[in-house]
This record gives sequence, structure tokens and C-alpha cells, in this order.
Amino acid sequence: MDRLAVKSQKLRKVFSVNSTVTDITNWLQSKHNHTLYITKTEEHDQDETTLQLQSYEHQQNQALSIDGYGEHHALLLHGHGKITTSGHEAPLPGNAYVIALDGLQGSDVQEDHLILRTNRGTYSITTD
Repeated sequence: MDRLAVKSQKLRKVFSVNSTVTDITNWLQSKHNHTLYITKTEEHDQDETTLQLQSYEHQQNQALSIDGYGEHHALLLHGHGKITTSGHEAPLPGNAYVIALDGLQGSDVQEDHLILRTNRGTYSITTD
């Protein structure tokens, strides 16, 4: 594949991710003050979170911490909630839920649900 074709393919990928992120943030905006039910599945692990969505942030180009943790591209969902993992329930740390968008592979945005597939796992979000 020549350089022009490779560059064109990369640009199409960037534009499709940006339009996907716009669809996702529009959906989140429409769910302000709703209860979100989030199921995150990574390999053989599944966590469930309930969150009263107060606000959200779409963060881009965040610097990684010194130990390499963090995300360059993420959604932060703010609100009171609880997380259930391995049968244990706890308050949502910092009243915020982070969805890493680095490695976003696809999404399905419908009126009553949102599904995000990343290289880490799948996030399924429904609302009341």
C-alpha cells in the first residue's frame, strides 16, 4: 500500500472515531440526571456500576502518570453511585467513573443503551 493510501486510511479512522465520540457525548448529554447502569466486561471479569449522572467530561491528550498509568483519551462520568465487583459493593470512588477510549473499536448508540467496545473490554450502559 502506498503512503497516500495509508495516510487516507488513518484519516478515515480518526474521523470515524471522532464522529463516534460525538454520538456518545450527545447520548450522555441526553441522560443528564438519569440513573445509568454500567456493565464492564474484561476477559473473565465483570463489574456493575450504578451512577446518577450529574455531568461528564471528554478528556483528550491527558498526560500519563510517571508509572505509565492513565489514559490519553477518556470519558469521565460524574455522579453518586456504587460499584459491584466479585459480589462486593462499594461507593463509587471519587464519585466518578472512567471509561478509557484509547483503543476504541466500536460503539452502538441507541435511545435506551450505549455499548462501547475497546481493546480492554466492553462497556454496556443502560438507563432508567
